[in-house]
Amino acid sequence: MRNVFIFTLLAAFSLGALADHHKGDQDGKARDHKGMLKQADQDGDGVVSTQEHEQALENMADKRRERFSKMDSDGDGSLSKEEARAARREYREKMREKYQQQHK
Repeated sequence: MRNVFIFTLLAAFSLGALADHHKGDQDGKARDHKGMLKQADQDGDGVVSTQEHEQALENMADKRRERFSKMDSDGDGSLSKEEARAARREYREKMREKYQQQHK
């Protein structure tokens, strides 16, 4: 049950980041997936090789590990409900500030 809670929490934060990534640019134009492909295409040849794909996955895993570590405020290797709530409050506050800055 604890693993389900942690997975759900991480998925929620990941979806928030993903939604923020796909909301579009300042002109209201929708972003496409070319940015993700371009980022994964390390050698710039216009295609993503298996090796480049694996590296992109590793980079994503590293970012998630870092995010988990930030949420694990006591450093015990697991997330408590209190840590999850604190991380959620911090994330909401950060998004509120970002929204306010964009709409001044």
